[in-house]
Amino acid sequence: MTEETSSSEPPAKGISRRTVTKAMAWSVPAIAVAASVPAYAASGGGPSVVFGDACKLPGNSCGNVFVKGYIFDVTITNNTSKPLYLYNQAGYFITFTETNPDLSLFFQAAVDATTGEEITFPYLLEPEASIAIILNAGENGDSRNQSLAGTMSLPWGHTPTPPDPDNHPPIVTPFSYADTPPVQNPACNVVLPPNCGQ
Repeated sequence: MTEETSSSEPPAKGISRRTVTKAMAWSVPAIAVAASVPAYAASGGGPSVVFGDACKLPGNSCGNVFVKGYIFDVTITNNTSKPLYLYNQAGYFITFTETNPDLSLFFQAAVDATTGEEITFPYLLEPEASIAIILNAGENGDSRNQSLAGTMSLPWGHTPTPPDPDNHPPIVTPFSYADTPPVQNPACNVVLPPNCGQ
């Protein structure tokens, strides 16, 4: 008597190589993304930068710390729970761009808007702390009363010496002013602090 094979049950099938390959292709990106998210989240966010008013500045102002150009009221705040450092050194300079091709702004110096003391970098900004500064952008050409528009790039990190392990991009903040009256003019709302630059 011969055994009969039932035709109602299909023969068992293994997993094909194509199925395995497809599963691997989908799993690799998912693992890479999942691994990068905690590192970014652990690094925290950067400082916020808010521009106030701007004015034209003659040379030899603020204890000879500022050069001819423009001054800006700027408030920088650390809204995170971690200390932040603001940089201005080789490879990590504060820079300006402007839409006016006749202007060539460059960061010169900054002073504490209350005390007048010059800000030195790297500058430590504690968690939840804020500082109001007056920032001088020098101009080698004609620093006349005119409109200004552009951006400021502020490098920062979590370590005193850049780059920090997370290698954060700088904070880029736009600014735009219809005019820049001279600092001595009543129309200028930027007030140089007493003992500025001393």
